[in-house]
Amino acid sequence: MSGTWRLFQLQKADTRLTELDKALSGLRADDQHRRLLQDALTAHEESEAVLRQSRKELREMEHEDSTLRARAKMLEGKLYGGRISNPKELSGYQEELQAVQVRLGTLEEAMLTRMEELETHEEQHRGLTSKVEQARRDHDERQVALDQKIASLEDESSSLRQRRSEQASEVEPGLLKRYRDLLARKNGVAVARITRQTCGGCGMHLTDHKIQEAGRDGLTFCSTCSRILYLES
Repeated sequence: MSGTWRLFQLQKADTRLTELDKALSGLRADDQHRRLLQDALTAHEESEAVLRQSRKELREMEHEDSTLRARAKMLEGKLYGGRISNPKELSGYQEELQAVQVRLGTLEEAMLTRMEELETHEEQHRGLTSKVEQARRDHDERQVALDQKIASLEDESSSLRQRRSEQASEVEPGLLKRYRDLLARKNGVAVARITRQTCGGCGMHLTDHKIQEAGRDGLTFCSTCSRILYLES
């Protein structure tokens, strides 16, 4: 087997390894499913905070309502129980009862509004809970698929690196160095296959003499792009 053939096989392995590395990097960076889940969880947590606050405020209103109603009942007892006859004292209780009743009316409206808001919040929260559950299922399914794909590509990469190492060991060190230098300078294409009398690297037409040279042992370079020419037998 010619050195050029060995280099061409080595280049095929290097090209595939580059593709695998790029694919693996993309898969490992694929976090859209994680971001969607996190967004759903954040919205759910914010909704829970709103619900907790609304429920707390409603409980406080209900406690105040209960306290005020007890106070109103006590005042009515004093006013209409017949045990107090002092006009000034009765007037004071009457004014306080009126203030309590005004506050109860305002509080009742506020409680109704808050209960309606709470009902809306609870409905929205149920919707967000469903979204979290769906996002979690999507996340788990996507992660399983990613893990399987990554494992498959890692296996291929590991096997190919081993084979590539064996191929490289069969190439003369000086030739291997020249290949590496060209690979770095020529965008990953150091060895260009001749196709229809043209260089597979730059597309330039090759003379019959150049093609004949490429078919012999030893290295032949494209006069235009300086890549190693490979003529497939």
